[in-house]
Amino acid sequence: MKKNKKILSLIILIALILLMFLAGYTFARYYKSVKAGTAMGNIARWSFGAGNTEKTISLSDKKIAPGTNGNFVIEVDATNSEVGVDYNVQFLNDKNIPRNMKFYAETVDEQDNKVTTERVASLEELSSKISGTIPVQANNQKRIINVYWDWEFNENDTTTIDNEDGTLNVDSNGNPILDSDQNTSLDCVFDVEIVGKQQKVS
Repeated sequence: MKKNKKILSLIILIALILLMFLAGYTFARYYKSVKAGTAMGNIARWSFGAGNTEKTISLSDKKIAPGTNGNFVIEVDATNSEVGVDYNVQFLNDKNIPRNMKFYAETVDEQDNKVTTERVASLEELSSKISGTIPVQANNQKRIINVYWDWEFNENDTTTIDNEDGTLNVDSNGNPILDSDQNTSLDCVFDVEIVGKQQKVS
């Protein structure tokens, strides 16, 4: 009887050892991990800015009136960018721009290629004309944009538009009326915003 118990205990012990071995083998078979290597990728550098950031752009260093003209310069810079840049120049919040003033722009790249817009009657309209793509190309990642304006003098014009645009608004004491930005009705002001967007990488 004791002999049978010993044999039975031995069989149970062997069965437990086999069970542990098989369980361990199953665990290893389904959960084993092997490091195959390290994956890496470099993010392309993005660079975009304006050469005249935070500066006041002047239409002219003199008073403007019918018969005058001039230009101002905007610089778009994507130097060191490793992806192409789509850009657009926008003119916002314009105030007191003479209604008979006309505008056009000429964009020049570093290879001296030029693109000229048509002549338009407002800065808002010009905003839709000044755009382009700066490629990833050495020595060709800047754009110089000359914006030209002229206020035509027309002696046969019988309207009062030019007179109205040249009138200083004053209060009852004769002092110039200032707007919220401390500008008078004779101050021509507008914001220039350059929007840059990464060109889609194919």
